[in-house]
Amino acid sequence: MSSLSARETAYQTIRSRIITMELKPGDPLNDRELAEELGISRTPMREALLMLNIARMVDIKPQSGTHVAPINLKLMEMEQFSRYALEKEVLNRLRGRLTEQQIADYRRCIDDYRALEADLGQPRRTARMLELDNAFHRRAFEICGMEDHYNYMLSKLQHVERIRKFSLQTEENKSVCGAHTRILEALISGSPEDVGEALQSHLTRYKLSVEQARSVHPEYFIDE
Repeated sequence: MSSLSARETAYQTIRSRIITMELKPGDPLNDRELAEELGISRTPMREALLMLNIARMVDIKPQSGTHVAPINLKLMEMEQFSRYALEKEVLNRLRGRLTEQQIADYRRCIDDYRALEADLGQPRRTARMLELDNAFHRRAFEICGMEDHYNYMLSKLQHVERIRKFSLQTEENKSVCGAHTRILEALISGSPEDVGEALQSHLTRYKLSVEQARSVHPEYFIDE
């Protein structure tokens, strides 16, 4: 494994664990132990932690060591605004232009999410629900030939992504299928304003998750 690929592997692995809350805000991160676990040297692990520090997902302090950073609500707002602006533009490129097959594909994605939501015994249920949510939003970018833009955008949603796991345990989750349906209907026969309003309503529902999660774990969040 090259130094670059080792660093990237370490970065993606730790980032994923932080996003899924396997590693929670405040948890210590030991570069030696993590490097041994992943079978890499300490240098690429340290580089990965520095990258995560730049992304504000990790705090590195000389006197107290390296810890998982709290969820930064100010940065979350900035990320969500950027996502809204880009996704609204892409959706409006498709407005009124979806084929019957594309509409059917959208509806199938919604139905798959609804079925998984109702079946509490499904393996990897939480991860698969997040995958289906992503698949719905990615579809417009795929149709426009801009899937790389979506993947890049998702890779930069550091703090938004961290709250999504919480959302599956709140009332927000119950609104996903309805919200996706409203976005689709706006795409089929709505105005640009309808598309923007449907998307904005959906993307701002995360605030309910923040409120509920913060009432239980106030130490997980900061406002600056």
